[in-house]
Amino acid sequence: MDNTLDPKTLKPSLADARKWAEAVAAGDLLPFSFQYGDKSSSELISGWKKVSGADKTKSGVTTRELTWRDPATGLECVLEMQSFAKFPAVEWVMRFRNAGKQDTPLLEDIRPLDIEWAPGQDRTWNQDETVLRRSCGSMHKATDFRYQVDPLPAGTTIAMVAGGGRSSNNWLPFFNLQSGKAGVMVGIGWSGQWATEFARPTDDRIRIRAGQELTRLTLHPGEEIRTPRILLLFWNGEPLTGHNLLRRFLLAHHVPKVGGQPIEAPVCAATWGGMESEHHLQQIKDICRHRLPYDYYWIDAGWYGPEGSFSPDVYTGEWAKYVGHWNINSRAHPNGLKPLADAAHEAGLKFLLWFEPERALCGTPWTEEHPEWFLGERQPGANLLFNLGDPDARHFLTEFISNFIRDVGIDCYRQDFNFEPLPYWRAADAPDRQGMTEIRYVEGHYQFWDDLLRRHPGLLIDNCASGGRRIDLETISRSIPLWRSDYQCNPGFDPAGCQTQTHGLSYWVPLHGCGTCGGTHDPRRGDTYNVRSNLSASLEFPIYFNQGDGREDHPWDWQRRMIEEYRRARPLFYGDYYPLTADTGAADLWVAMQFHRPDLGEGMLLAFRRQDSPFVTADFRLHALDPDATYELTDADTGRKRRAKGRELTEKGLSVVMKTAPASRLVFYRRAEK
Repeated sequence: MDNTLDPKTLKPSLADARKWAEAVAAGDLLPFSFQYGDKSSSELISGWKKVSGADKTKSGVTTRELTWRDPATGLECVLEMQSFAKFPAVEWVMRFRNAGKQDTPLLEDIRPLDIEWAPGQDRTWNQDETVLRRSCGSMHKATDFRYQVDPLPAGTTIAMVAGGGRSSNNWLPFFNLQSGKAGVMVGIGWSGQWATEFARPTDDRIRIRAGQELTRLTLHPGEEIRTPRILLLFWNGEPLTGHNLLRRFLLAHHVPKVGGQPIEAPVCAATWGGMESEHHLQQIKDICRHRLPYDYYWIDAGWYGPEGSFSPDVYTGEWAKYVGHWNINSRAHPNGLKPLADAAHEAGLKFLLWFEPERALCGTPWTEEHPEWFLGERQPGANLLFNLGDPDARHFLTEFISNFIRDVGIDCYRQDFNFEPLPYWRAADAPDRQGMTEIRYVEGHYQFWDDLLRRHPGLLIDNCASGGRRIDLETISRSIPLWRSDYQCNPGFDPAGCQTQTHGLSYWVPLHGCGTCGGTHDPRRGDTYNVRSNLSASLEFPIYFNQGDGREDHPWDWQRRMIEEYRRARPLFYGDYYPLTADTGAADLWVAMQFHRPDLGEGMLLAFRRQDSPFVTADFRLHALDPDATYELTDADTGRKRRAKGRELTEKGLSVVMKTAPASRLVFYRRAEK
């Protein structure tokens, strides 16, 4: 199935992007800024030699490289820009290299994005209609990724930073700036400490700046660095036009591909890695016996460490003390992990395994054998940071993980990252090299993943960083966040928080997932509301997670129905997104979302009545339907079908009744054949 949609159905205008790219190529517009020595780039660039490379076009993407060279010091500033035949978007990365024979003067405050933006003269400009749309990051809360709309009146500035060095810790690095009926989507690709600001000094001027938060460094002869990746996507009409153009753009040009198509997000049976092998093998047999249509068998943390660290469940044992001790625990898995991967493959499942290679506790083997590869103060039990910016360390890790993938038979490499690297990076920088450790680390991170993907075609990388704390334009090009928030790790978590996460993150990123692990709403209890609250492109859906969790009286038929329901919904997450309600996180709300595939003529309505909502009935007007077409609607709970005209569904709406709370409804619709 082709999971990329034609942007023409949203009627985008390419004029803004093309004019913008042409202005940059002509030197009439510089989209960046920096300080070099005691002067700003705006003072310097006009006197530097400029060279424009030839355009290279492949698969509808045109790449152009522009280079400015300082004749005095040999510093080269390179802008690699891409424009797109089908999307009103431009994207670029900057590189600085010292082609001279001496250290450069200080290069500071590098902002690869520094522009003034305003809609054209033919568009509405209304101070009251100028707003910034954004979502918060993943902070282990029910409000993770909550969407918000903030006014940007004259004289105000909205500034944000990633937080702690993980790119979606405080804020998700995607933004929608709207003025009247025009807007620009902004995306940042930097898996470190980015910073951005949207400043409106006067009514008719908005300055947008973004880049690595701290850069104050000199480059040695022959040295080169890169900056964060920047995306601008222009839109006209309604804000959701911009959001859906972004979703389509990411599916077409960024998400991982297999055979030229976006990778299929999986449904996974998640389990605890410290559980003994015999229990894993029994669970795989249960999956086969009860015909549960999973894609992956997922083994999480706890499978490693010395024999004495055996931890049969997440609450027992000392597994947390041995991060960095990457020997398979012989007490739990006397024959290693390959028999488990083999059993999964024989059952028609792929195999997922958890790692956290960037963190190691002081005293674990690698920290003792190669202390030079780690950043941080060496104290008993302290977290140390494996330095991906060190080529020798990165080469070792690449070989180790690659061999593990090959020898065990891993289909999905799950990489977690459970602490904040920023203090480690900054402590390692000399006064005249501030930002350099972070740059080399982020570059090394991308190289590490790229090498794994090159060596293992078809490998899926699961991007986990205490949940979804490292989601940005670069990581989503190489991975999928299968576990977008650690909020679901809390015993007794409220599924309403999971609804908020789907509601907010879906504005920006089409492929993401989470799951129903643990808590009073454990799926073993047959809780459909909980499962649907986590319904996303991917779904983690355990049978039993820990050793000792029983299988007696498990609702096998219900679990099979839920997985089949998810599999029917999955292709629709690759389409357009229409939030049908706001979501403040309050317990007295109804929350509803529509996912729509115009190329297939089908979609779904997903609605929730939360615990304290007093309302029994709600009507939801659907979007993007053909008013003259007939649609067949199927209630996922009852299987009942009925038909309605598109005009009725978009003008009058679809009436939903939920007599109890909390409750959920899922309605699929499909354009009926004439």
